[in-house]
Amino acid sequence: MSRRRWWLIGSVAGVVAAVVTGVWILQATSRPATAQEAAVAYLRALESGDPAAVEKTGAVVSPETLEAFSGATALVEDAEVTSVTGDDSAPIGGATAVAEISFRLADEEHTAEVTLSPIDGRWVVDDSGRGSVSATPSVGTFVAVGEQILPAGEATALLPATYTVTAAPVALLNGEKSVTVLPGDETAVDVDVSVRAEAAGAAQKQLDEHLATCTEPGAAAPPDGCGIRIPWGTEFRAVTDIRYRVEELPTTTLSTTVFSAEGGILIATVTGTGQDGEKREATYRTDTWAVRGDVSFTADDVVLTAW
Repeated sequence: MSRRRWWLIGSVAGVVAAVVTGVWILQATSRPATAQEAAVAYLRALESGDPAAVEKTGAVVSPETLEAFSGATALVEDAEVTSVTGDDSAPIGGATAVAEISFRLADEEHTAEVTLSPIDGRWVVDDSGRGSVSATPSVGTFVAVGEQILPAGEATALLPATYTVTAAPVALLNGEKSVTVLPGDETAVDVDVSVRAEAAGAAQKQLDEHLATCTEPGAAAPPDGCGIRIPWGTEFRAVTDIRYRVEELPTTTLSTTVFSAEGGILIATVTGTGQDGEKREATYRTDTWAVRGDVSFTADDVVLTAW
């Protein structure tokens, strides 16, 4: 046989081998990941601390959960899949697989079971791969996990990690608690809260705005919740107009539940009909103008409710 024919035969064989190898690689890379591979991918995403990596695994996780994960203070480490049952099943409707996992978190060793379910033809770790936290602050109705604001007392799904739960609004309240979230666990924490000095400034600004409304001209009677008492009863039969001049606003003192504002100076000029039926005008002054009321907190502000 000529060298040319041997060369042609060898070339054809090489092409056939390359095609066969290419087909095998394509099949290997296009097949769905096994349940074990999917569980490992989920654990590596948790170790990375990257919300995008968690999304890439196909896990159905809310934006709030992902945003909170970006603020985790400690992450899963040394995670392993120790065993898988149901891994020989294809990821089709009705099939499930269970992975036994081990990992280190917050300087402690942990084990857990996570269930994988088929979603869009692939194995995906379901809700068993998350935990939940409900946090109850002693003051306020919201807490913060990282940049994510969450309602107090409601169970919130979080990815396995350690988080700092902080009283909200963070700028006005002090109080935090570290919590470690494990797969499938439900955790409840109480957060002791105190008021920051900044809260008094925010409350004073709000009270000043409220008192500016209280002292607008044209009213025929002092408005409620303004701390204004004018003793005109013995001098006027009827009042048609009250004009106010504020010389000094009350200064606010704040606690976690109530406020008091004292030391204000207010002058009121009252116009109306005197007891004798004649037109009358009188001026009253108080150097002890005071306002009191309740305090509450929203997700981002303090709210005063004057009595």
